[in-house]
Amino acid sequence: SLPLYPKKSGVWYKEHSDDMPKGELQDPAEPLRIFKKSSLNGRVTVFLGKRDFLDYLTHVDPIDGVVLVDPECVKDSKKIYVQVLGAFRYGREDLDIIGLSFRKDLFSATIQAYPPVVEQQKPLTPLQEKLLGVLGPNAYPFFFEIPPNTPSSVTLQQSPGEDGKPCGVDYQLKTHLAESLDDKPEKLTTVRMALRKLTYAPSDERVPPPSAEINKNGIKLDASLGKEKYYHGESVAVHISIDNASNKTIKKIKLNIVQKTMVTLHVLCEEEQEIKVPDLNSQEGFPIRAGQTGFAKTYHLMPLLENNRDKRGIALDGKLKHEDTNLACSTKMSNCLQKENAGIIVSYKVVIKLVLGFGSNDVILELPFTLTHPMPDSPSTRTNSYRSSVADDPIIPSEDIIDDDLVFQEFNRAPIAEPESFKDPIPGENNDK
Repeated sequence: SLPLYPKKSGVWYKEHSDDMPKGELQDPAEPLRIFKKSSLNGRVTVFLGKRDFLDYLTHVDPIDGVVLVDPECVKDSKKIYVQVLGAFRYGREDLDIIGLSFRKDLFSATIQAYPPVVEQQKPLTPLQEKLLGVLGPNAYPFFFEIPPNTPSSVTLQQSPGEDGKPCGVDYQLKTHLAESLDDKPEKLTTVRMALRKLTYAPSDERVPPPSAEINKNGIKLDASLGKEKYYHGESVAVHISIDNASNKTIKKIKLNIVQKTMVTLHVLCEEEQEIKVPDLNSQEGFPIRAGQTGFAKTYHLMPLLENNRDKRGIALDGKLKHEDTNLACSTKMSNCLQKENAGIIVSYKVVIKLVLGFGSNDVILELPFTLTHPMPDSPSTRTNSYRSSVADDPIIPSEDIIDDDLVFQEFNRAPIAEPESFKDPIPGENNDK
């Protein structure tokens, strides 16, 4: 049978599974991490350099990889098809078995990796060149470009202990063998890999920090944010100024971050969820009595998933199985993206409330802001942003591929501790023992 991992100097293999604990982002100076997953019979293996693909609004990171196939599998006129599928699940998975479908297809693209189709061939990327040189003649490249106007991966958080697939937008890479595309795929030679399409909101220096003011019955509230765009892991700075020229007492102030989700299907559904933030010493300087002016203070709010794991319905960046993630990024829609095709639209705002007490209406002010990922080309900001989210999914542009070692990580094998003496094992041997 075909050795899946041909021996070659400078290449070593490390077992991995989705259950492995998260770590820091891979140092660009370390060997390039390659994700791989094999079919049930081990004769089809897919290799990817990453599972997270960023949408820059003008373009999306391409999906490039290699599929390695035992030549015995394609002797009988079998072809190798690779598909990228994006869908929106908006109902319970267990209801699918009674004939109801709660999935809406949002994106689908298919190529024939073997035998190659001239019209579908693209220039090899550096990643593909390196993999093809390692894996040999039975490996075939594939390349996809996802349009920037497709929905990003978003998952609605389930209740603790809730089983089944959550609602949300998900992407997957599917590789299978068949005589034609219309044939039913064989389970033994089918490989499915979960992908995520994430959003990066580019900086726009022309956008001023959000600010607003309200003057209600003699109570003047001025509020502004430190900037319009915040990255995951950053504190949102809220500058507050209060003048109380009324005859009422302002007992206290409440500050919250609210996530708004819009599910865009046949009927538009909107929901707002309060994001828990660490307790603030928000009552310092309160109460503000009648006639008191000049109150000014800056508050810092940290929106983190860590404090909101028990809140059902919170929108998260698409979650890979058994892996941590973060709060969903703000949705950025281009002009050509129709709202009904956006899947789940996510936005954030800071809500400031001055509590006046019984019999008086509170003074409320809202400031919208953007929560997103940092530019991935910046290693320092990238590490901070993904420290508690997608640290095991390297976001490394193709041109950053290095010429030293490759580290292959299994998608679905149990984690095995690596011996200290494990330096340069022979590929293809059972290194779990």
